[in-house]
Amino acid sequence: MRSICHQNVGTWAAFPALYSLSITITGFEGVVRHDSLDSDLQANNMLALFKSASDNLKELKISGDLISSTFPTVTWPRLRSFTVTEHTPTPYISVPELTYNMPALRNLSILYTADLTRNEASGDLFPPFCLGVEGGQLLSDRSPFLESVTLSNQEPMDPILAQLPPTLPSLHLRAMADGYHPIDGSPWNLRRSPLTNSTAPRTLEKVSHLTSLTELSLSLKDFVQPALIKRIVAVFPQLQVLELSHASFINAHGRQDVCDPALLESLQLFPCLQHLRIALDFDDWDYDPWGPQRRAARWLLGGIPSLRTVCLSWQQFWYEFGFDVVVWHEWDRGLFFRPPTPPLPEPPPFEDIEPVEIRQR
Repeated sequence: MRSICHQNVGTWAAFPALYSLSITITGFEGVVRHDSLDSDLQANNMLALFKSASDNLKELKISGDLISSTFPTVTWPRLRSFTVTEHTPTPYISVPELTYNMPALRNLSILYTADLTRNEASGDLFPPFCLGVEGGQLLSDRSPFLESVTLSNQEPMDPILAQLPPTLPSLHLRAMADGYHPIDGSPWNLRRSPLTNSTAPRTLEKVSHLTSLTELSLSLKDFVQPALIKRIVAVFPQLQVLELSHASFINAHGRQDVCDPALLESLQLFPCLQHLRIALDFDDWDYDPWGPQRRAARWLLGGIPSLRTVCLSWQQFWYEFGFDVVVWHEWDRGLFFRPPTPPLPEPPPFEDIEPVEIRQR
């Protein structure tokens, strides 16, 4: 990859058999570029690579601030899956522009994150980002076969939401953090932009035209309220898969119990919900009062007859450092053939917990 950044590659050989391409630039310094980098040379080399591979490529993954203003000029006649995990491009390129020449696209993931290394004058630094264009055409006008769209850190009323095709069956609204931030002095509260219980209803209204939606993922700042669940039911009664990730710093000592009767009552309103996923973050290193929560899974499966699986995840944000790695624990109805889990003991008071030394994992 050094040649792409420091040498003029010229033209690449054609790749007639290449159907999947993943390009990633990472390291201890993340995607921070050195002063010696010739950004114009890199852009020209990347454009040559894309053009040489674009005719037959079916899957493309890009990460490392490699998208330049020339990217929309490439035609991708057979591309079915496109994933971008980047800081926002400079100059900025909207999602409709990025995907303009992708007529066969099925799966689209635009995962923009905060950039804590840029100067404020260089463009968008922190989410939320505006991914769409006001008054723009539907994404399906150019990509009529879209089946799944994943967006990260979009504005609650982003124009891109209204431009999603009404036939879309799967939508994921994430709040991904920049995994390559300088830890000291980071503006933690600006690192990602999850929805809240007050902004999420407006976002749901913006996507209410998705009458074929059967799978929905939302990243929320605070633990989901029953009122929001009821709103989701009202907009998407046909949902079969619901994922709720909670991206705030939730203190483990004031834990939120998933076994909430009001929450269960709202989830019971879904007539055909089959798969439920709930994830929480902790702001605590070593004190995890839950572990894989079989008791909560049994409670949810027992209270919602249509459910086939429950997936729960309790991740510790300080350990993950924003890489959005989630380990899911999954249960199905076979859980009822096993002995019940004993009740959890009450956690000790906060002041009684001695600080622990960070362990290498």
